[in-house]
Amino acid sequence: MATAVLRHVTRVLAPLIAASLLAACADAPEDVNPNDGLLRDFLDGKFDAAGHPLNAKVLEAEAACNGTELRGPCEFQVPEGATNGALTINARLRVVAAPARGAIVKLTMVHTSGMVLGSKTLTVSQLRGRSTWLDLSVDQNTLGSLAMVRVEPQQNAIVELDYLEIFPKKFGLVVTPGSGVYADSDTLAFEVPQGRKLERLDVDGTDALPRLEQLLAQGKATRETTAFRTLITAQVGDLVPARADVAELQVRTNAHASRVQLRKAVAPCTFEGDPNGKKVFITGFQPFPADGWHENVSAVAVTAMNPANLHDAQVMRLVLPVEYDLAPAAIVEVVERCQPDIVISFGQGGGFIALEKVAYNLQDTGEISGGVPDNRGVIRAAVEIDESAPATRATRLPLEAIEDALQAIGESPAMSTDPGRYICNNTMFLNIGTGKRAGFIHLPYTTQFDDAVRARFAKVVEAAVQAAVDAP
Repeated sequence: MATAVLRHVTRVLAPLIAASLLAACADAPEDVNPNDGLLRDFLDGKFDAAGHPLNAKVLEAEAACNGTELRGPCEFQVPEGATNGALTINARLRVVAAPARGAIVKLTMVHTSGMVLGSKTLTVSQLRGRSTWLDLSVDQNTLGSLAMVRVEPQQNAIVELDYLEIFPKKFGLVVTPGSGVYADSDTLAFEVPQGRKLERLDVDGTDALPRLEQLLAQGKATRETTAFRTLITAQVGDLVPARADVAELQVRTNAHASRVQLRKAVAPCTFEGDPNGKKVFITGFQPFPADGWHENVSAVAVTAMNPANLHDAQVMRLVLPVEYDLAPAAIVEVVERCQPDIVISFGQGGGFIALEKVAYNLQDTGEISGGVPDNRGVIRAAVEIDESAPATRATRLPLEAIEDALQAIGESPAMSTDPGRYICNNTMFLNIGTGKRAGFIHLPYTTQFDDAVRARFAKVVEAAVQAAVDAP
């Protein structure tokens, strides 16, 4: 399936990294605790004049400290989901009163055991004027589960505290709000790490970076820079005045990449094949990682299959973005609107065809390569997909019938109980949740696609679909 393994070490190593670390869909290593990991992205859209990064968790001082003026210590309890991994805490504050010399305020990160994970003290010698808002930030110097952050004015000091913000110490490029349907008046935001700049901005292979620079010069796009990131925003119609019904946007800095789909409208309910047959909705994924140099085998297979080779079936096809929430959301939307009878999602996996038996209510790739973002740039770790759903969901596909059908055309599929905890698993968990005959099949990781390879995987999809249609 598709979504960014932390950038290729080299293009030669890219296939090995994608296949072995992620099985291209982020299989969870057995010796890793899935509840440990990097901070999930809180994609709350906040990036105001004070400079909240898009994926920061913001804790307001007024609520936590019963006011914003601190004469004594205030302790912030860290919410679930913002407790693990390499984190930065930033306090937005200004000094109301200070001693003649020495310490003014101390910021401390505290482990669940009471151990100090990191601390920073603002001193009088560091102060550059009173009544000026400033950022006091501290990084974790020891990894562990963060439970509490203490802001403590020192003797004879008074500070006004606006908020705390918590975010990953390491982060990459984020495009928000991600893949979806966009009107020309809708806004795209590009969140760029400190010290980086946009180096490429392509729409369907056409360089749109000069257009963005022109919009910035004209004041039709905005650029805001803080101590941590730069946020660039532009309206879709201004940035891409002439776009296809489904446009692919690729963005790069010198170290990170993102890839999203810009749609003018939802996918039409177009089913090809026997008009009286069962309706089958099949999906594949965009290239993965976001700066991947080759096609995704699942998209190749889904687009190459021929509905005319099936009987008693009509097929709708869709290539999904590699994004945690937006890929399965696209499936759910189509199921509700187009009402297929069967849903089969295909993804890019390891070295064989894997018929996935179970999906897990967990998103977690935080421990792989320091945190694996989706193609939009979002990292998820130890986060439930649906808090109200069960821990697992079993496939609704007739896997034994599909296995027999694949063996009949010379393939060697295997049953699997681990679809990873990445986008493939997300997609499977939620497509099963639609109540349709639904599930997920991983196809072997492949980088070269000649006519024979395309024909092979087209037949795999056709065999799987036919078996699902024929099964009682």
